Amino acid sequence: MPIPTQKINESKEDFLNRCMSDPLMIEEYSDKQRLAICSLQVDEDRALSDINTKPTQEMANEAEQALEWREEFGRGGTEVGVARARDLKNRVNLSIRTIKRMFSYFSRHEVDKKGKGFYDGDDGFPSAGRIAWGLWGGDSGFDWVKRKIKEIEVEENRDIMEKNEIRHIQKIEETDESIIIYYGKAKEDVEMVVDMDSNIEEDNQEIRKITDKEVRTFNVSNIEVRNDNGVNTVVGYGAVFNSESNDLGGFVEYVAPGAFDGRLEDDVRFLINHDGLPLARTTNGTLRLSVDERGLKYEADMPDTTLANDLMTLLRNGTISQSSFAFTVEDDSWENIDGKNVRTINKVSRLYDVSSVTYPAYNEAGSFALRSLENWQKEQEEIKLKENLEKELKEVQKQEIDLKKRSLNEMRLRIIKNK
Repeated sequence: MPIPTQKINESKEDFLNRCMSDPLMIEEYSDKQRLAICSLQVDEDRALSDINTKPTQEMANEAEQALEWREEFGRGGTEVGVARARDLKNRVNLSIRTIKRMFSYFSRHEVDKKGKGFYDGDDGFPSAGRIAWGLWGGDSGFDWVKRKIKEIEVEENRDIMEKNEIRHIQKIEETDESIIIYYGKAKEDVEMVVDMDSNIEEDNQEIRKITDKEVRTFNVSNIEVRNDNGVNTVVGYGAVFNSESNDLGGFVEYVAPGAFDGRLEDDVRFLINHDGLPLARTTNGTLRLSVDERGLKYEADMPDTTLANDLMTLLRNGTISQSSFAFTVEDDSWENIDGKNVRTINKVSRLYDVSSVTYPAYNEAGSFALRSLENWQKEQEEIKLKENLEKELKEVQKQEIDLKKRSLNEMRLRIIKNK
């Protein structure tokens, strides 16, 4: 029996009402069982909600300029484009559906850039097409949307893989304290226990396992705790460029300058040991990220809580002196230097958090890194095999040439002798 799933932009309350009143669900399951099953389906794409959908300042500037042009020249774009420009100008968080529509618009209308009057200095600038392009955020908007589409695809593909693993619910057992749901899987049957004593109505609990997430820790000696205008702020570096890591299990690693391009506006938290309640967050301005020649710098405004005050004390006296960041990788490269495998992280695809840490986590290579290393080693083996085959082929060819030369010399000798 197909279980209802939450629709895009459907609130939790609306979905639960629809799921609980579904005729087939009512026929198949009791009230408690339906509540457990429907709650499990709520916001299965919650990882999408962590994607920062706030337009950049460059997009806001482009949209504002396009609105002024449209007012001045009376051309360009539609009412939909005008509404989009207003959202961009005000830097309103966009829905996933809107981002997909923006990508569709840019992809269809990129050809307009070839038209007359699109570029400054052309006759008729700004053309209707140029104004319309700006209403949707312009080139900076297109670049931003392409990055967001890639992030969305990663999360949606992960969700699809998880859904495809679950074939069906085989049976449900209900006790006084819990409901046990048995799912049929491709390889084996496993059980999921839903504790009815826990509050299954709580929103947005992060229970997804991000299998490709990696954690890296750096010794940063100059973590500061400042007090500006009565606000305590922790300042440090979550990552340091061109700094060799500890051995990660067969390789060492560097973070390249530029690895965090496009990531500073992610929804990032400041945590302790990558766990617990966030002490600061980029989306509300209490956590600010920047990049300089040294690395990824953070400034985290501390709340007036016991946890934050304890952390600041430990930072001031040097008991805690390490920073760390959690991330996934979009692009890396490998090389062997003096017999040592060296990985360089060229591009981070998602930045989850920066943390003050009590123990280093640099020995956690992560499954993605290990797969990447394995693939690179296979490529190196194939390259060596190809080189050896080419060397053997050249040797065989050389031997054939030598043999031909000897045969020709022997023939010449016989001819001379017969004369």
